[in-house]
Amino acid sequence: MSDPRHIAAHITPRQVWEPTGPRRKHFAATAPYGLVRLADSPVPARDLHGDHDTEDLLRSHDRTVDGAHTGWIDLTMTTLTPTFVGRTPERGRVSRSLRFRDGERFLPAVPGSTLRGLVRNTVRMLTGGETGPVNTPMLFFRAPVRVDPDNGDSSLSTRARHVMARRHGQYRKRRAGLRTRQGFLFREPDEDRWYVVAVPPTPPGEPGQALKVSFDVLRESLSRWNFGIEDFPDPPRGATYVPTEHAQHSRLQHRWVYAVHLPGRHGVVAVAPTEGQARAHLREHAEAPGSARIIPALVVLTGAAGERRNAYLFPRPRDLHTRRLLVPSALVELFESAEQVTGYQRAAFPDTLGTGDHDPQRPPVAGGGGGGLPRRSLEPIWYDIDVSDEVVSFGRSGGYRIAVSDENPIRRAVPEHVLGPQHGDPDRAERAGRTMDVCRALFGDVDTFAGRASASKGRVFFGNALSRDPSPDLPDGPLRVRLLSPQRGCFANYLLQGPDTTVGDRPDIITWSHEGRIHLSGYKIYLHRHRDELGSPVRYDRRTQEELGLSVLGDRPAPPRRVERDVVPLRDGLTFHSRVTFTNLTDEELGVLLRALLLANPVDGGDPEAPEHAHKLGMGKSLGFGSVHLKPELYLVDRRARALSPDPTAGIVRATEEQVQSFLDAFGAALVGRRLAGPADPERWQEVAQAVDVCLASRWRHRLPWEETAVMSLQEFAEFPVLPSLTERFR
Repeated sequence: MSDPRHIAAHITPRQVWEPTGPRRKHFAATAPYGLVRLADSPVPARDLHGDHDTEDLLRSHDRTVDGAHTGWIDLTMTTLTPTFVGRTPERGRVSRSLRFRDGERFLPAVPGSTLRGLVRNTVRMLTGGETGPVNTPMLFFRAPVRVDPDNGDSSLSTRARHVMARRHGQYRKRRAGLRTRQGFLFREPDEDRWYVVAVPPTPPGEPGQALKVSFDVLRESLSRWNFGIEDFPDPPRGATYVPTEHAQHSRLQHRWVYAVHLPGRHGVVAVAPTEGQARAHLREHAEAPGSARIIPALVVLTGAAGERRNAYLFPRPRDLHTRRLLVPSALVELFESAEQVTGYQRAAFPDTLGTGDHDPQRPPVAGGGGGGLPRRSLEPIWYDIDVSDEVVSFGRSGGYRIAVSDENPIRRAVPEHVLGPQHGDPDRAERAGRTMDVCRALFGDVDTFAGRASASKGRVFFGNALSRDPSPDLPDGPLRVRLLSPQRGCFANYLLQGPDTTVGDRPDIITWSHEGRIHLSGYKIYLHRHRDELGSPVRYDRRTQEELGLSVLGDRPAPPRRVERDVVPLRDGLTFHSRVTFTNLTDEELGVLLRALLLANPVDGGDPEAPEHAHKLGMGKSLGFGSVHLKPELYLVDRRARALSPDPTAGIVRATEEQVQSFLDAFGAALVGRRLAGPADPERWQEVAQAVDVCLASRWRHRLPWEETAVMSLQEFAEFPVLPSLTERFR
């Protein structure tokens, strides 16, 4: 297979064609973020150390190194858009941006850790540094609907048909040779282990096979007996169907009933709320009562899949110990991980859902309520077993999500030297002392050196940024925002593609389930989203509220839903002050620190109200929150001069613009020398691929138009569009 990175380098821009009909089939993908290209390997820290010994610098926190610089940077941060710094939310209450106590006042704050993360990430992107441990042990995808890729009469685009057909084949291949069963998952508290027991055999079904009951039979049963439910409509079309949130369906979900099966009749003919009512129905309708069956079973309603018109009945097992199978704890941990638990899972399996009258004890998982497995109740599941009867996967519906491959797809997609050691790697300890990248050298790490004393202390420290403005909040008051929960799914936005894939219907796009070599497109970076007509301070008009999915709250708003949060951002035009201190940095290291703060702005920072470039921080970046300008003022300290003089200002010098430029040039020359052929001219630093992307993504004054940074709808994602590179989008 050809390397898609080589292919992508020769992509030429194509005109986007949009038909005038009611459905748009060809369009360029849009997103509030872009991707900074990955390098094959990080810039080694030694490239920035000149004549200094790298190990000596990294162990120098307790002394002064000749020729290195110590001092601080007074940092002024100005908000260009509303900004919200997160804090622990209180359910049902409005959240204000983070405050720190200062005497009797609470001042708006940006923690030093947030600034450190912002600058470290910028340095990482500029120098192609290690990603560090990635908290994505595996990626998953759900059973795709089977479609005919050559069906020209389909309402789906050519690309969507081919991608869905290929993914359907890949999904089936992943489950080939396995036997799918239905049963009940439960936890044995005395052993602290999880088991599954298959549903027992029944006349209409086979061992390990749940029964189906049509919605028509359910409706007839509801009209005959009192279930406490007046009606049972079909699931709604064109909307996400969550059984536990449906007014009627929720009262049947995970409810024990008695199914009636008559000989000579296909399937279940009735469902009664009590055994006595079921037997009475059997005596009334069965020609040969001795061969009829009453089956105690659990009603299971799954999410809508096309035109679903049936529910499942899981027959009650005779006991939970006969022929039970052990479920590996690793599968349970993976099932309850952030990569698996979706917003739908949280809504469809709330903490109170169980198969008995007691508390099912579903613990919070992945940082929130809902979606967890019950510790004191049964959970109906579908599961796969191999030829040795080992449970290899399980889920809550027939097309449940499975891992896209046996190996970690992130490890396949990121160059080894950029990915770095991961949690659980058997050779992680052996990789301590590997070649240092710039980020680890500046900010420290736990495995810098080989041996027992492996950690190194960072040489750059960030203080909290505080604002003393008496009116810091956005004037319009609380905003209700819709929380976005991006899942690392099987769409292709994050993967490097071949030619002619950003527009049109070319079907051979690469997804996470691709069996060949895949390549991650780069580090994710959010773009600036703002319209000047919103004014200052920003006022969100009706159009903007609709496009961003937020609303300005009135006097008596309804409580927020699970996927909403009420916040009060800080207003634009707010000024914060912080201090960054550093110890024993070389010219080049001080240059990369300053470059990460300045980006491509002039050495004085430029106009703080309308800069050329700006950063993004805090929450709500996709909504346009968090655009900030940073202005650094560099001070250098001569430690020896301070030690010899009682004058508090002794040895402190504010750096001139010429000195700042010299540090920037030192880094620029080192970066160009490592990444580009030819002379190491520092003015060429913006020709380096990673610097090109960072400078494009950080554009404020010449940012992308509003509509080109919009979040795509689910319908648009269903066409599998490919996000163009930053260079194409800004061309």
